[in-house]
Amino acid sequence: MGMAIVLITHDLGVIAEMCDDVVVMYAGRIAESGPVDALFSHPSHPYTRGLLNSIPRLSTARKSRLNVIEGMVPSLADLPSGCRFQNRCPYRIDTCLRQPPLEEVTPGHHVACHRWRELPPLPIPS
Repeated sequence: MGMAIVLITHDLGVIAEMCDDVVVMYAGRIAESGPVDALFSHPSHPYTRGLLNSIPRLSTARKSRLNVIEGMVPSLADLPSGCRFQNRCPYRIDTCLRQPPLEEVTPGHHVACHRWRELPPLPIPS
């Protein structure tokens, strides 16, 4: 129909069901973007990986703790230089003090992370 809709949500289930493309943002900057299937099957930014890893699953034992992204969201009045996710990132290195470029992972799939090529594969449970 030649139309588009913009959804702003933390509910990745809604994104998976309703969207063709997704842009994951953190503290006002793009962390990762691309087709939903590519982003969900090969998340390349630590924040995207953390979001996907925190989704409750039916296969998880009852009353078990949900996975969380450690640390605090930075104050918008005092944002860090470089990668804005660096204070919560388990893969942080000194290079993260510089803003990472938005790089192409696969055609149409982009990530802003200095270390995305080094990250171990993330098993995404079904």
